[in-house]
Amino acid sequence: SLRASSHPPRLDRRGPRQTCRVSPAMAKKAADSAMEPFGDQSPGCEPYWYQGFPSAYYGPSHVEFRRKCREFVQQEIVPNLECWLEKRQVYPVDLHAKALARGLPTAGLAKDVQSRYPKEIVPEGGFDALHELIYLDELAAAGPGGAMGQCGINSMALPPVLFAGSPDVQAQVVDDVIAGRRNISLAISEPSAGSDVAAIRATAKREGDHYRVNGQKKWITGGHMADFFTLAVRTGGPGGQGVSLLLVDRRTPGIEIRKMETQFDTCHGTTFITFDNAMVPVSNLIGQEGAGFRYLLL
Repeated sequence: SLRASSHPPRLDRRGPRQTCRVSPAMAKKAADSAMEPFGDQSPGCEPYWYQGFPSAYYGPSHVEFRRKCREFVQQEIVPNLECWLEKRQVYPVDLHAKALARGLPTAGLAKDVQSRYPKEIVPEGGFDALHELIYLDELAAAGPGGAMGQCGINSMALPPVLFAGSPDVQAQVVDDVIAGRRNISLAISEPSAGSDVAAIRATAKREGDHYRVNGQKKWITGGHMADFFTLAVRTGGPGGQGVSLLLVDRRTPGIEIRKMETQFDTCHGTTFITFDNAMVPVSNLIGQEGAGFRYLLL
């Protein structure tokens, strides 16, 4: 005979199948959050909220900002991008001033940077990460080529100056970068030190009221467009505690900037920079000596 099982019979705990019901209030909220269709309505061709779907994240300020971005890209970049690439030209630097005039950022949307933009271009409550995502989306839709790429570099090189730079250091560069008149690049990577920032070898030795800067920097994006560099140098011993930041004017004697050729060159580009006994005022030190590694984490 069959032996009875020692396990109790399984119970179906699922119960009767339930139908998900959406309350009238929830349905109205979803309908109210749906956006007016914008751009190409081919399936998947635009972000979902461009195609009339509801969103819990995007609001009226994002819709208006998207319109500004799309108009700028279509009028100023799309008609010219192929020509810039074919002729291996850098995109015109006056595009930054034109962008600002249309209410678009020139140096990212970090909070410290936002406070320097004209008040009339900043939406109520300020820009958020989604505004920046919209801007990047719209620029990317123009096609590969790096147009307006220096704005992204400005957004990386400027925060240490705003956070730790003296009023005199900030006066040299901040307002002009925000206005689109000048640019600034972040100069960290070297032939022997890429992501290992604490291993940089470029030196800045103090001599009176100047630092004597020597060394090389490689893969410095936008270096040929930059008027200034937020330059990482070694002022102390090994490791991160020996790293400092200097604001360096590209016109300083002893600086050579060479645009690097890449497999797909863009209308932005990257550079190799050599510092050969370049004398930088001590007053251009950003913050404190030895604190540069920490400032780069901003």
